[in-house]
Amino acid sequence: MNDSIPAILPRGKGHQFVLYGDSCSGVPGALHEKTFASVNAVVQRLKPQPEFILFPGDEIIGLTPDADALRAQWRYWFDTEMAWLDRTAIPVWHTTGNHTTYDLMSEAVFRTLLDLPKNGPPGQAGLSYFVRREDLLMVFVNTLWSGLGGEGHVEIDWLEATLRAHGDARHKLVLGHHPVFPVNGFTGTYQREIGHEYARPFWDVLVNENVLAYLCSHILAFDVQAHSGVLQICTAGAGTAHRMPEGVEYLHCVQAALDEQGLRCQVLDIDGAVRESLE
Repeated sequence: MNDSIPAILPRGKGHQFVLYGDSCSGVPGALHEKTFASVNAVVQRLKPQPEFILFPGDEIIGLTPDADALRAQWRYWFDTEMAWLDRTAIPVWHTTGNHTTYDLMSEAVFRTLLDLPKNGPPGQAGLSYFVRREDLLMVFVNTLWSGLGGEGHVEIDWLEATLRAHGDARHKLVLGHHPVFPVNGFTGTYQREIGHEYARPFWDVLVNENVLAYLCSHILAFDVQAHSGVLQICTAGAGTAHRMPEGVEYLHCVQAALDEQGLRCQVLDIDGAVRESLE
């Protein structure tokens, strides 16, 4: 079980990264701590290690009205559960999630403790932002900002302007917590996906600005869809003990390589086996 797992590498110049979401952990001794540890163990076995990690939300169980309790969950997640990771060598970029940014207090805790880039739209500094790494642009949208109405709401104008401003980027990824299109039949505006009134204009922006993929989580499954030439990749198996549906989906992480020839992914279960792949 300690054998290394060969990572998919770029063919020539490119990027190699890990994507996983929804561990819902942060509480010592809770069920999700053990399941999250089993996924982390797989990530640690990857050789070589990823260039960066993308985590599209719900790292901790959250949902508490107590700010001190929420901060304690975040500290446990970073300082204990993720202590194996050298974040100076392998940065982790996060999106907001319904377990982590569910009111003004939790948004303030998220901004302070995660200390993410402050280049987002007005009022969303540290909640929505973008990262440019050479030929790769990653835009992290907030699909539940309190200033727009909460869960399922998303700002689109800033997203479009940011993508246009970085039109020279060879690769463009957009990340958010909620899917745009239903996954495995689990559907419901605002709760399961972004609000249905946002879906078409949001996706039109991705199509028009040549985005490769929208990466999300929230629905506890691995799922890939293509709509008008843009991928929706959902990965939410980093530790939450339940699946959507049970007995079919499984705990997992996604290791990916992105280069001039496109995107290649392998989906690894907690035994390190490749269960699904994408090219």
